[in-house]
Amino acid sequence: MKELPLRVKLPLLMSLVLAGTVGVALLATYGSLRRTQLQIVEERLARATRQLATLGAASISAQHARFQPVANDSAVRRALASANAGRPANKSSVERAIAKLLTPLDSGLPAELWTGDARRVAFVGNDVRVRIRVAPGKPELPMRLAFVADADTGRLRDSLRVSPLYSESGRVFFWFTMPIRDRGTTIGYITQQRRLTIGPNALRTLRDLSGDSVSLYYRNSDAGFWASGTGVAAAGLQVDTPRSIARDSTGDHVLYHEERIGNTPLVAAMTIPERFVLARPRRSFEPVMYLAIILTILGVAIAWAIGSRVARPVTQITSAAEALATGDYEARVPEQGDLEVRQLATAFNKMAAEIQEGRAALQAQTAQARAASNAKSEFLTTMSHELRTPLNAIGGYVELLEMELRGPVNDTQRRDLERIKQSQQHLLGLISGVLDLARVEAGKIAYDLATVAVDPFLSGMDALVAPQAAAKQISLVHEPSEGSLAVIADREKLRQVVLNLLSNAIRHTPSGGSITLSASPSMGNVVVVIEDTGPGIPKDKAEHVFEPFVQLDRTLTATREGLGLGLSISRDLARGMSGDLKVEPRDGHGARFLLTLPRGNPSLAIEPHTGESRAVARSG
Repeated sequence: MKELPLRVKLPLLMSLVLAGTVGVALLATYGSLRRTQLQIVEERLARATRQLATLGAASISAQHARFQPVANDSAVRRALASANAGRPANKSSVERAIAKLLTPLDSGLPAELWTGDARRVAFVGNDVRVRIRVAPGKPELPMRLAFVADADTGRLRDSLRVSPLYSESGRVFFWFTMPIRDRGTTIGYITQQRRLTIGPNALRTLRDLSGDSVSLYYRNSDAGFWASGTGVAAAGLQVDTPRSIARDSTGDHVLYHEERIGNTPLVAAMTIPERFVLARPRRSFEPVMYLAIILTILGVAIAWAIGSRVARPVTQITSAAEALATGDYEARVPEQGDLEVRQLATAFNKMAAEIQEGRAALQAQTAQARAASNAKSEFLTTMSHELRTPLNAIGGYVELLEMELRGPVNDTQRRDLERIKQSQQHLLGLISGVLDLARVEAGKIAYDLATVAVDPFLSGMDALVAPQAAAKQISLVHEPSEGSLAVIADREKLRQVVLNLLSNAIRHTPSGGSITLSASPSMGNVVVVIEDTGPGIPKDKAEHVFEPFVQLDRTLTATREGLGLGLSISRDLARGMSGDLKVEPRDGHGARFLLTLPRGNPSLAIEPHTGESRAVARSG
């Protein structure tokens, strides 16, 4: 009988697709219900808040109509004229006039008459007089009276003004202030303290619009003070998105909408807990969700019953692949089961065998390369030591001859001895470079890290390279850095790196050029920059200059000495101190090397060694 292909036996995949489809559909359904309910409630909340702000603005307009006759009352104006002229006012007539502002609901809340320069003339009701100071230009006025300067009100200078809300004795109050003007000048103010309340009719209307779970708030426009709709101080809301989502004092999310009340510093806001809003879509969604879960469970169970036989060989291949990935190159899978599974198992076993063979060959090659590298390092170290011994002997004999211990030396012989000495020192330098390279590659370099002050250290480097620079008439410029700049480094290794970079710059810079040495902080590190005016480094050679025994094209280096080890050793030393050494390729515009080191605490910086000078020319 012909074997069935694996694609016929994919009920497991179908069950997963079924579960995913049902899940996505459930999420989409619930999301749609949720968004619709939130949108409906947000619109109702916004409509109710706008109506509340409109009622507040209408109430203020009605109050303006009550204040206007009192402000124009002849007794009030005569009293202000007398007070401004320094004469006593007829308080009884003034008190009768401003008493018209009181209502039975005011319960002793005061109404007061003030002059334009903040002197109270008369009052009715409780005495809540406070000290008022008006500064020239822009007045500084207390919240309880909230006088507004004419320059700040513009076209509303004759309008009734409302102060910010404030709390006193557990209740929330504000003040109405009506300016009294004569011939374009404010001669006084009528003020009245009012308690924050909302009428039962307005409250009933708002409940009809938004439901019983709605909370009403008033706040000042600067959000510095909040009050509940019942007229008591309340904890402020934390608004995440204006007019959308907020969090109350318990941290619960609430739907939020606010509207400013006319041209006042007051804002009306309404909230409803988000959990109340989402309760309805959850109730509608639960039956659908339970039915979908039951159907999904049935479908998955059937798929697992049918597909278990197909899943077993796939699991075996997966386990073998994981073992192979962790280094078990002996892992193999049985070549049995469906046709496609057998073909996959055969291909896997072949691949595992090839990987095992390749791994063994790679390990052998790696061992050979490591042995060759170790042999090279040992050879370089041995040869360097062996060559240094006769070279040091040559130097000693040259010094004996120069001291004429073997007999008189004429000028010609002395010049020859000097050439021998220079060649001996040159060879010693080359051998020292090879020895340093061998030690770096062998990992035998020890670092004595400490905090080094950058500016004094760089200032003292010219003593080591000044003769070379002077011989080629090259100017050395040290740009001073911050006095607090310090690095964490091995001082001697750092000196070796900087000296190597300066020596390279002098060799590659033509006569009459300049070399600049500077340092600056950079993201927790310090960057030391050595920049010269030489021929520069081409972009395609920027990385090659750091390879051992590699120099630039002979057209640039035919007359220069060295084995090409300095930059390679310098970068290895910089990286050994947790830093790095890079070069900015600038063909024909000079070389610019960047030495990056970790920044240190300047209070722990060590002092420079005795003898370091500051003879490097400093830039202005």
